[in-house]
Amino acid sequence: MRQLHYSADSVYQYRYFGGFRLLLAVLVMAQHFGADLAPAPLAAALAPYACGGVAVLVFFALSGFVITEAVDSVYRDRPGSFLTNRLLRIVPHFLLAVVLAMLAHEYFRLGGGVRLWRSQPSFPDDAFMPSNVLLNFLAIVPMANRFIDYDFLSITWAIRVEMAFYLTMFGCIAVGRRFPSSRGFAVMTIALLVLLLPFSWLIVHGHGPEMLAFTPYFAFGGALYFATRRSRAGWVTMLVSIPVMLWQFIENQARIVPIQGIPLSPTGNLIILIVLLSAMTALAFTLISRGRRIDRMLGDLTYPLYLYHEVVLIVILTVTNEYSYSILAVGFMLSFITAAILMVLLDPVVTLYRDRVRGKALRPAQVSVAKAVELSLRASGPIPPLRARALDGPAHQING
Repeated sequence: MRQLHYSADSVYQYRYFGGFRLLLAVLVMAQHFGADLAPAPLAAALAPYACGGVAVLVFFALSGFVITEAVDSVYRDRPGSFLTNRLLRIVPHFLLAVVLAMLAHEYFRLGGGVRLWRSQPSFPDDAFMPSNVLLNFLAIVPMANRFIDYDFLSITWAIRVEMAFYLTMFGCIAVGRRFPSSRGFAVMTIALLVLLLPFSWLIVHGHGPEMLAFTPYFAFGGALYFATRRSRAGWVTMLVSIPVMLWQFIENQARIVPIQGIPLSPTGNLIILIVLLSAMTALAFTLISRGRRIDRMLGDLTYPLYLYHEVVLIVILTVTNEYSYSILAVGFMLSFITAAILMVLLDPVVTLYRDRVRGKALRPAQVSVAKAVELSLRASGPIPPLRARALDGPAHQING
């Protein structure tokens, strides 16, 4: 196993982001299930608050922090190893989720499903064209969405944005390692993130790739990491990114078209964003010595839950024809169980190879299937018995 040489200022410090990451994934799931599985009154009440969309933005900020820390601690002079490790983390679960999403769509068609989403009763007949199927497996490649006719897994867009950030960091490592100083990566990263901030204005006004509009969130997270390392440049970059980030958020909220007469609540969503970013910032500076194992387990469950809950949603919409609180609760429970089982089946092998690429193990042994399922059940809360309920009036057209 390759030996790594750490500098004095790049020691890895565990951050208690695991439970926070899982909370963000639950918010995404809550928005999707609330829009497409909840009874009409609850769906209408939740519609103004895009908690899931806001959570994804905070995911971007958190990714900026976590990835910058990982590079600074382990991958400063290894761009190839960094990218390989990120692909190992992202690709296996993604490919499996795409396969399961395709099977869920086919089950929907064979089962005579009548409601794929509230705003979409079915999917195009040509969705299973070979070219579209192939492109769905490549959907995490930046700009791939321009060629895809139908996304079997609609949440892929966020992973695509993440991949663009990983490629950016790959470039920062490749260029930064040519600097004579060990600070080459930090200099390159801060400089690039600051230079990209003005592009947010152009993107919001329709000029340039849309994924660059999320630069302020990654910049905030990356700068926050350097701020925890007592870097004045990190503090300055973080403070500069905050107004750009908030401006981009407000501008984007104003451009979202209301659905079925239910507009978003810009103030409410802004408050959600500020609260979540404040919690993330507090956690970044918090050092806790207990509960690391459970926090890491919760964090490991996040990505599978984010990917597979949409598959569970399609299956539930296929086998039911009503909206009820019981079915909503069952959806949450099945999503946690599915994510936990697939995490335990897939992650041990992936983690083995990731540790080899990284050069050291950063996590304890994987939790058992029974323990993971028990954890998922606890996280999903008490589940009431399933009761058939009549459809609550005309469905509101609310995007998940």
